[in-house]
Amino acid sequence: MRPKLTERKGIIRDFIQQYYRENDSFPSEKDIADGTDIPPASVHRFLVEMREDGEISYDGRRSARTVDLEHVSPKSLIPVLGYVACGPGEEEEEQFMEYIHMPESLIGRGEFFALIAKGKSMVDAGVYPDDYVIVRRQQAAENGEMVVALLDGKNNLKKLVKADDGYILRSMNREHPEDYPDIIPEPEEELRIQGVAVGVYHDFTHAL
Repeated sequence: MRPKLTERKGIIRDFIQQYYRENDSFPSEKDIADGTDIPPASVHRFLVEMREDGEISYDGRRSARTVDLEHVSPKSLIPVLGYVACGPGEEEEEQFMEYIHMPESLIGRGEFFALIAKGKSMVDAGVYPDDYVIVRRQQAAENGEMVVALLDGKNNLKKLVKADDGYILRSMNREHPEDYPDIIPEPEEELRIQGVAVGVYHDFTHAL
């Protein structure tokens, strides 16, 4: 192989690794071309050759990764949009606070956002004050799922339980059930599901 071709493939390989370290995601052909000044057509050709030689895995779109990154799960960039009540519902305005990264292998695919928990009504579900709750944005949920619900203009994190004539928003705090009663929507109240909780991040000291 001509030295110049070997050198360019090395540049591409190094760029893929650097791009992942800086962005927690894998570069597209355009990203590589922009970052290396190698013409797009050449980048495509090199990526195909490197895949055939077993140097990288590449699906032809946006997952060019070197062999040592082959089993690394892509990460989702998730916006933290404020707080969610774990107790009596509270009016909360959506407010962007920061971004966090979560591996796709843990949360799956979809549109996600995160909220910071307030209150202790869901401690038996492993959700403590100041935890980051990862939520898949959707408007429907299954019986027994933990949801971010908007009821009468107030949001809350609760377990959704199917009842004969509707739903119950169930708290999960066996130690102090009197402080965190279930919420039973009245017929005239509008219950809206904003998303289903798929994960939570907390400091282990919260559980001590």
